[in-house]
Amino acid sequence: MTPAEGGTGNADRPAVVTAVAVLCWLVGTVELILSVLLIVLAAIRGILPAGETGNILVSTIGYLIVAIAYIAVGFGVFRGADLARVIVLLASVVHLGVGLYTALTTQPVAGILSMGLAVAIALPLWVGRGASWFGHGRTGAPTA
Repeated sequence: MTPAEGGTGNADRPAVVTAVAVLCWLVGTVELILSVLLIVLAAIRGILPAGETGNILVSTIGYLIVAIAYIAVGFGVFRGADLARVIVLLASVVHLGVGLYTALTTQPVAGILSMGLAVAIALPLWVGRGASWFGHGRTGAPTA
């Protein structure tokens, strides 16, 4: 029984949903640690390049917000909460924006990797087995 049908769905949870939940926790934890570290380093004069400190702080605040969102909704994704899936999508859109900003202002490779992670986290919940498990994208459903 899927979460949309009122069951827990844990026994039938697709591996892709479990992988996304774990990826949310992993990416969220790493981004949280790195964001806090960069904020601390920004407070120490001369550690970060003076001309890029503002851009780095803007990116860092964005990554901090995304990290908190990913960590918070990881359990919801694991349980099959549709609201968690929507929040992951919104956080991933912000993640894409922050990654683009990072790529254009300070670190192109880090920004591109960040955008790839955002897509890798959000997309599996909206297509294929992930979407079906959340009660969307079912085949054979009557159409009006």
